[in-house]
Amino acid sequence: MDFASSGLALSALVVALIALQRASRSRTAPSQEDSIADQRRRIENAKEEFAQELAIQRKLIAKLAGGAKLTPEMIEEGRLWHDIPAAAAIAMLERGSVHIIDVRTPQETRLGIIPGAKLIPVDELESRLREVPKDARPKLIYCAAGGRSAAACEFLARQGFDELHNLEGGFSAWTGPRAQS
Repeated sequence: MDFASSGLALSALVVALIALQRASRSRTAPSQEDSIADQRRRIENAKEEFAQELAIQRKLIAKLAGGAKLTPEMIEEGRLWHDIPAAAAIAMLERGSVHIIDVRTPQETRLGIIPGAKLIPVDELESRLREVPKDARPKLIYCAAGGRSAAACEFLARQGFDELHNLEGGFSAWTGPRAQS
């Protein structure tokens, strides 16, 4: 394991903890109009947010300890998924053994899809979560330009999915094979 990467991850964890503690203090400072119930709700929300952020930092450190290659952006942003350019996504597709999920709307897929992609529009992702395979195979997630697929990766990571890859630039950047929907 690379000690520099571990040190970076540990530093990111400490910074995140300090920021969350400060944010929690500022949000929970009582004001005259706040009721005790409102203050308790804010404290509970802050605790939940802190627990979620801490869980993400632990997963990042565990990935590092397991030998995973993380980008500085993943550590700085506390994200458990990778952004990958079209060339890397094409190579992933050529190797096979990848799940491809298109989070665009059905209307957008008229322009074509990546062969083998499963259409689950981002606004349906939560209700159709059981359709996303939980196996260890990598998952390539894409939309039209990369924004919605990044949000989908974030959501899926928080649901416990691993090996998530967001296609940078989305389908508009895709130079690989295309199929009709």
